[in-house]
Amino acid sequence: MCMTNVDKCPVEGGRSVARHRFAAEAIGCRVSRRGRGHIGAVFKRASIMLLDDGGIIALLAPHVGQVAHGVRLTENRPFDRWVSIGMPARMCGDYISLGDGIVTVTLSTARIWTPAIHPGLLKPTDTTLKAVVLLRKLLLTLALGAGSEFLAVTLSIARPATVLEARVSTTLARLAPAARARDSAGALLCLRDLIGLGPGLTPAGDDFIIGWLAGLTIAAQSPDQREFLAAMCSGIAALSGGTTPISRQHLADACALMFAERLSDVCLALASGAPRAALETCLAAQMSVGATSGADAAAGLIFALCDCAPSLRVTA
Repeated sequence: MCMTNVDKCPVEGGRSVARHRFAAEAIGCRVSRRGRGHIGAVFKRASIMLLDDGGIIALLAPHVGQVAHGVRLTENRPFDRWVSIGMPARMCGDYISLGDGIVTVTLSTARIWTPAIHPGLLKPTDTTLKAVVLLRKLLLTLALGAGSEFLAVTLSIARPATVLEARVSTTLARLAPAARARDSAGALLCLRDLIGLGPGLTPAGDDFIIGWLAGLTIAAQSPDQREFLAAMCSGIAALSGGTTPISRQHLADACALMFAERLSDVCLALASGAPRAALETCLAAQMSVGATSGADAAAGLIFALCDCAPSLRVTA
C-alpha cells in the first residue's frame, strides 16, 4: 500500500514548498510516541531523529532491517532527497512531523515490531551445533572482504595487523576466559575497553558487543548463564555513556534483549538448525548492514558461541 503524496503549499514570497506524506509499515516496540527534537543524521536508506530527552528514533527504508527504536516506511525513496540535518522533528502519537509539517509520516496503520529473541533460544542439539559450525565456516569465506578487525581476530585470520586489531586481540583474549568463568567484573573490564572503540556513528566495538550479547542470550540455558547475561546487560548499560548517542541507543536496545532484525534472523536460523542456503541468506543480509557494522556484530555473535559458551561444546 502506497500512502505517499506530495503537495505544493504557498509560502511567504510567493514560493512553494513540497510537502511529503508517507506511511509507516512497522514501528519498533521501543519507539517513543511523544517527543521533540531534530534530524541528527541522514543517509540514503535511513534518517535519525535525535529527541531532546536523549531518545532516538530511526526512520528506515522498506528493505532495511527493523530495529526496536525504528520506524520503517512503506515506500522506498532516498531520505537524503527530502530530509536534512537540523530539520525539526516531532513524534505526535500517531504521526511524525518533520520540518514543521514539510514531511509527515503516519503511524496509524503500522504494525508493532518486536524481535523474537529470548534467553536459551539455541538448544544444544546436534542440528543446532552443526549450524553454529557452519556459520563460522561461512564467516571465514567472507572475512577477508568484510574489512572488520573484530572478525579477523575472532576467526584467527593471519594478516598484517593494524593498531586497532592488536588492541582487539589483546582484549578478546581476556574476555573469553572471563565469560567462560562467568566472571562479571573481569568481563566488564574487557568490555569497557571496547565501548566506543573505532570510528563512525556506531563504533565497531559497540557493534561487536551487541552481537556478543545476542550470542550470550540465545546460549543462556542455565540459571548461572542467565545471571551472567543480566549482569552484562546492566554493566554495559552503565558503560554506554562512553560512546556516541546513536550507538548508545543500539546498546540500550541490546541490553533490553531487543536485537535488530537482521541479527535476530541469523540467531533464529541457528536455533532452527536452518539449512545452508537459508543461513547464507540471513548472513548475507546481516553482513550488508553498514560499512562493517554487520560484520562486527557477526564477529561478536560467533565469538560468544564458540569462545564464551562452553556448554554448547562447539569446536570448529
